[in-house]
Amino acid sequence: MTRLLVGVMVVGVWWVWWPFPPAGADPLADLVAVRSPRLLAAVRAWHYLAPGVFVIGVWSVVVAVHRVWFGGGASGSGKGKLPHWPLAAENPAPAVVVGEVHHPTEVREVADPSWLTLPERGLYTGVAIFGAVGSGKTSGCMRPFAQQLLNWQAQDPRKRTAGLVLEVKGDFCHQVRGILEEAGRGEDYIELGLGGRWQWNPLGDNNLDSSSLAYTIASLINQLYGRGKDPFWQQAYVDLVRWIIELHRMSPERWVTLRDVYRCTLSSDLFEAKLVEVAALVEPPETVRIGSADFAAHAPALTDGRDWDDAGQDAVRTAADPELREQLAELDVAFTVEEPLPADPARVAQLAAVRLWYENDWLKLDPKLQSSIVKGLSVFLSVFDMPDVASVFCPPPPERETAPEQTPPKGAAPPTAGVGLLRRLPALDELIDGGKVLCLNMPAGRNPGLSRALGVMLKQAWLQTLLRRPAERARRPEREQRPAVFLCDEYQSFATVGEEDPSGDEKMFALTRQSRLIPIVATQSISSLRAVLGQSDAAWRALLQTLRTRVFLSLADDASAQSASTMCGQVPRMKASYTVSEQTSRAAVSVLSGSAGGGTGSVGASKAFSERREPLFHPRDFTVLDNYQAIVIPYDGRRTLDACRVYLKPHFLPRDRPYWRARAAGEI
Repeated sequence: MTRLLVGVMVVGVWWVWWPFPPAGADPLADLVAVRSPRLLAAVRAWHYLAPGVFVIGVWSVVVAVHRVWFGGGASGSGKGKLPHWPLAAENPAPAVVVGEVHHPTEVREVADPSWLTLPERGLYTGVAIFGAVGSGKTSGCMRPFAQQLLNWQAQDPRKRTAGLVLEVKGDFCHQVRGILEEAGRGEDYIELGLGGRWQWNPLGDNNLDSSSLAYTIASLINQLYGRGKDPFWQQAYVDLVRWIIELHRMSPERWVTLRDVYRCTLSSDLFEAKLVEVAALVEPPETVRIGSADFAAHAPALTDGRDWDDAGQDAVRTAADPELREQLAELDVAFTVEEPLPADPARVAQLAAVRLWYENDWLKLDPKLQSSIVKGLSVFLSVFDMPDVASVFCPPPPERETAPEQTPPKGAAPPTAGVGLLRRLPALDELIDGGKVLCLNMPAGRNPGLSRALGVMLKQAWLQTLLRRPAERARRPEREQRPAVFLCDEYQSFATVGEEDPSGDEKMFALTRQSRLIPIVATQSISSLRAVLGQSDAAWRALLQTLRTRVFLSLADDASAQSASTMCGQVPRMKASYTVSEQTSRAAVSVLSGSAGGGTGSVGASKAFSERREPLFHPRDFTVLDNYQAIVIPYDGRRTLDACRVYLKPHFLPRDRPYWRARAAGEI
């Protein structure tokens, strides 16, 4: 339109300042008018149109040269302009913007791009991010997603999201802390790790079943040190750890740590002493009661190997036995035999089960076999006997009573006695209900095995706490149930999946959807998960089917690229096929050239079209993606949308900065 206006203006100026010669002014024009009036009319028209055509032609050449040689392939000023950011912190429901969407399958910019947004229902079904090293998983996905979710309703203490962050590099936790501080939620950040200020006991939640805890420990041992073909060893590990946990939970404190499990595993004498201690509490014996005056008169003889307790009313008591009765009779001391209180039948049955296993199972094993089982467990558990690890992850049991003057403020965890500035981590359900973001900062560079073990145990404890929320909500419907975000970078280091695992991630992600869990995990490739979960396809497929939205950045291995291409599906495409045929009546071969020939003939060609199903994205498309480009299979909570190309929004770029402008400027 601009070129047409310029041409009209030029023609108008030409008409005024240089009109066509009138009749009689030019002999040549008069001759043409006499001989061919039509030719004169054409010349007159061209006289006025030529300047406009010339201007438009020159304008086109200049614009083309500028675009090719100086424009860098950039499109016009209006092309690729992003719409307004679709989310706000005050939205009634959380959502995540993945990135820009231009052409769904081709790598090119369009005039009207859009945003790919995952609504609340889609977030609860999980997001899996795959990308090779350096492809932008953290800066293009994990950090922007965390920023959007943690900023949602940040000013409302009743609605803002809680979270758990796991990673192995040690820097993502600090980035999450910065995000919370920018959102005005700095007090919600809690960091757990060596050298920190918080203590946490992985076995301290009595709501977690001992069999599940024991299975987690046995699975970690197999994953860290190799899984054998014989299932006996894992079963033996589970059996031994389970009964040690059960025995300690029968004590009054109901407290057990991984250090206790390690020491009871190494020392059978320690296990037997604990068994006797618990038996005395569960099955109290008869007691002998004597007066305080008689006890004072014969104290040296009566206190030899016995402990006496104050019974009140100027009397003391101790456990009864035949020797004590004979001794009191010889000393002519009056005594009273008191019957014990009735024992709890459930605790008696539990103690009987421990004794049955210990006397008829464990002690019947060959000593060499016992040593092998103990060795397999001690290799993993010995790290929890180190002072720095034990002070954080094997704290002493909490005090039964707190003095009134030492009562901590409401919502604050009481300090642990004798451990300096370390404070006991509040219960996980309190952290979730309070909107806290718990980060495990255990860099794998220090101790990969310990980092993985603690991450898996914290993950399972946190997810099982979420699993109890629907029952709590049914009991207290007025209580606000806030969303909970699970952010895990380098997820292959913490994944636990398996049909025999009672607390595998594929089960927990599927069951905690009702608890408003938003799982977002990132890993290098599908092959990374297979290496951890085993070579069985059922393991990683069972996990991925619970993470409905898949984000594929650049992939570096062909197996993952092929799997990603298969997940994107196939589409029908029309393919043309050509057939060329030649016929001759007398076939012959030239003696001089050796080429085929003959007499009269005919040549025919045909073209046919057929529909074929081809991958929407070929495997090579996933291996040649640039940084911050992704192929996404989105799920909005109701249906799976077609896979499309998405251009991510790194955290260091403004949200209104288009991808193609940033790429042309060398910013990404």
